[in-house]
Amino acid sequence: MVFKRVTMLFLLVLITSSVHSQINYTSTKWKSPFFTVEAAGSYNLPIQESSGTIGDFFKFKNYGTSLGWGAQFNFKFGLGDKGIFRPYVTLGYSQLQGSNDKWAYIDSNEIAHGYPLRGTQLYDSTPGTSKIILRNPYIGLGFEFAWTDIDKKKRSIIPFLGFEMVLNVITGIYSQTPLNVPPPNSQFSGLYVPYTIKSDVRVGIGVSLGADWRLTKSFGLAFGTKYKLANLIGKKSDFLQEENKMNLNDAGAQSLNNYLNKDRNIGYFEFYLGASFFVGKTKK
Repeated sequence: MVFKRVTMLFLLVLITSSVHSQINYTSTKWKSPFFTVEAAGSYNLPIQESSGTIGDFFKFKNYGTSLGWGAQFNFKFGLGDKGIFRPYVTLGYSQLQGSNDKWAYIDSNEIAHGYPLRGTQLYDSTPGTSKIILRNPYIGLGFEFAWTDIDKKKRSIIPFLGFEMVLNVITGIYSQTPLNVPPPNSQFSGLYVPYTIKSDVRVGIGVSLGADWRLTKSFGLAFGTKYKLANLIGKKSDFLQEENKMNLNDAGAQSLNNYLNKDRNIGYFEFYLGASFFVGKTKK
């Protein structure tokens, strides 16, 4: 009985080994994806004339922001045998903002006769609180070079370097609550008032450095950084005769106000993290 069992076990091992030796194993190496979708959120860091204090905004030195956030969708197509060339479309939203808990910067608490004030005139500050927000929905076209074969064992890491042209619609709001408005507007003391920064279109650029990390064949993480200059092309400044409204005024125009003597660039870094989805595969 024992001999039969040992014989059967020996035959089973022999047959299994024979079948095992004839199996043609396929590689676990993933093909480069033909189509990649990235959905990511970002922390935005203002630089150039985006960064500063709200007081400087009203002296036309910068836009008075100190931090921001955003979200983006990137739709990428892998071209070439290994998908190393990736044209893409980007859709997104970015926001930059700043605040001050001690001062409001329009002492009258209203813009009644147009903006900006003429000549060397500026609004005076007054105790209170204030906040500024720049909003920027955008659409862009870009091109990336992706190192799809840098991880030769599995192609799970895909670093990339990209450049994009972006159409931006920039708008915003400045708001304040002054504590002590001087006459003849004393009735505005303690009153919250928003001031619209009217929307305008600018063409900008973006330069990106990042990577997709494939956790599975079809899903992974996207992370990296982008430098954005939102108003490279189309800067202009105009006098606006509307109550409690102002233009973006990003071009130097001393004919409007002596302090508006240089262009202001809206630049920032995006540090982003999100999800990647991979569809299809390239030839190699």
